[in-house]
Amino acid sequence: MRETALSLLRRDSVAYMDMIYPILRGESDIIQADEDGQVVFDRPSSLVFANLPDTDGSVQKLMAVRGARGYVIHSDALADRFERIVRKKRVMRVTQVVYEQKQPPHVARVCSVRRLTEEDEEELVKTLPYDDEEEMRMLTKTGQMYGAFIAGEFAGRIGLHPEGCMGLLAVNPAFRRRGVGEALEAHLIRELLSRGITPYGQVRRDNAASMALSKALGFTFSDGEMTILF
Repeated sequence: MRETALSLLRRDSVAYMDMIYPILRGESDIIQADEDGQVVFDRPSSLVFANLPDTDGSVQKLMAVRGARGYVIHSDALADRFERIVRKKRVMRVTQVVYEQKQPPHVARVCSVRRLTEEDEEELVKTLPYDDEEEMRMLTKTGQMYGAFIAGEFAGRIGLHPEGCMGLLAVNPAFRRRGVGEALEAHLIRELLSRGITPYGQVRRDNAASMALSKALGFTFSDGEMTILF
């Protein structure tokens, strides 16, 4: 089933990189993989990723996945149907971006960037808070958060979500418009490429700054959007 799922999803690897990566990492359960659709449950993040038709049966299939804390649905119509039935507090419609180049982007060295540790945790939370503080603390403990520093001060942060998606990018207001965000993304891209991982992320189309940054760094954009529900 693994090879069937990868073959189907790789027909549009930019759109479905969020489903491809968990399969390649080997920490997912493939629930369905055929021409009628694909469903993957990523165990580290407890997220269900789905490329299914807009039917009540698809909704029931998603609801039947035990232990799911959120859903990523690659169909606007199915996402709307699912949201009407299974109310969720947070709903985001995003575009997937994938870094398909072999070499990392070259950016100006405007700050130092390093992996954060538990010793940085309190300063990180205080200086650059995140709406899911528990997740950020967990990522810091597991070495998946990176910080930018200028003259010893926290200038920004970026992280890798449990499912493997780049995110949590934020720049200290005191250091904005200096290329800190670009430096952080370039650093994480370089880190992922060194591990043989294709970097990818998700941005909202109405977030002009993130869209522009992704374009400047050389990401490829998916044609459509997907919906994330928590």
